[in-house]
Amino acid sequence: MPILSRSLKLLPALALASLLGACVTNGPRQEAGTGIGAVAGGIGGALIANNNGVNPVAGAVVGAVAGGIIGNAIGKALDDEERRQLALATQRAANAPVARNQPPAKVAWKRTDPATKQVTASGWVVPKTDPYERADGTTCRDVTQTVDKGGETQSQDVTLCKTQVAQADGSNWIIPQ
Repeated sequence: MPILSRSLKLLPALALASLLGACVTNGPRQEAGTGIGAVAGGIGGALIANNNGVNPVAGAVVGAVAGGIIGNAIGKALDDEERRQLALATQRAANAPVARNQPPAKVAWKRTDPATKQVTASGWVVPKTDPYERADGTTCRDVTQTVDKGGETQSQDVTLCKTQVAQADGSNWIIPQ
């Protein structure tokens, strides 16, 4: 119990650090990456903590901070076309059929600079779970996004949920708020 009580004492400090981190001037890519990573990390951290008998709030805070840091780095690194390629691969992975007794297939993507013909970024998206239904009736699926840019590889887990109405990009998958 001492670890748990220490974790709970850190909660206000971590919340304050997160709020102060949001004050730093970042580009829209970093802000989106931070938000997506924090949400995904918070949910994952709470679930992992709860499944291991630890306070899910403490797990959510630690997961949100870690996810926010990873998401910020990914968002900072990718330009608009790279993010578009990642989004397309994520949508394909979310729609990928479930093949029993086989590992999930990687949906690869890459962005090539048209002027230099050099690959500027690449990666893959892998479904982590089968599609599942949440209590509110929404169909969701967890995927892992991996990005390689400038010799650095980073991964983050993302939960996607299906909408009834297609988004502007034609996708029916969104990251829940």
